[in-house]
Amino acid sequence: MNINALPYRRRPCAECPWRRDVEPGQFTKERFDALVATAEHIHPTSYEDVLNQKMFACHKSPEGGEEACAGWLAVAGRDHIGVRVAVARNLLPGEALSPGEGWPELFDSYDEMARTQGRREDEPEHDE
Repeated sequence: MNINALPYRRRPCAECPWRRDVEPGQFTKERFDALVATAEHIHPTSYEDVLNQKMFACHKSPEGGEEACAGWLAVAGRDHIGVRVAVARNLLPGEALSPGEGWPELFDSYDEMARTQGRREDEPEHDE
């Protein structure tokens, strides 16, 4: 194993917010707002901005030992420069960027996931 390999989860956990079958409201809308930079196309102003773009870590990984979320990698990972570099340098297998066999259905985008999962169960859905 490469000691510089990007640590990542191999499949979405039971509470993964990227799963369509997970009940909304387990994480706050504010938490998703804080993580939006992990999944949107950023317009870096410097080389450091590109290198420091945060990744969406699995909420079950320990602080200081974060692992990239499997659901995030499968849906949004290919849009993240750090993930693309990790794949190009063989620090992350390209297969991590697609749902695996037998995976639950995932949201199609960060916005869809955050909009749905950041809603409490008692809050009505609404289209914007």
